[in-house]
Amino acid sequence: MPRGPKKHLKRLAAPSSWMLDKLGGVFTIKPSSGPHKQGESLPIALFLRNRLKYALSMKEVETICKQRLIKMMASSGLDPRFPTGFSGCCPDREDRREL
Repeated sequence: MPRGPKKHLKRLAAPSSWMLDKLGGVFTIKPSSGPHKQGESLPIALFLRNRLKYALSMKEVETICKQRLIKMMASSGLDPRFPTGFSGCCPDREDRREL
């Protein structure tokens, strides 16, 4: 019997608002606990990798977060699995534009 919370999330079980393709692999990023619900949020890694196309892999997303290039809700260098709301802003320090 498994103990503790589930740490994995399959693509087919992910919320449909994430708009993930079915053939892109078996698993996706499970968001960590945060201020938003799982169905109403999107992890930073999916936001940077799939929507903005700033990174090609999860390793690149982790380096972007470690270098503190992304600032989310007045705190920089966050966990890549942190859930972001759909109305949250994600300014990039290099581009100097508000998304």
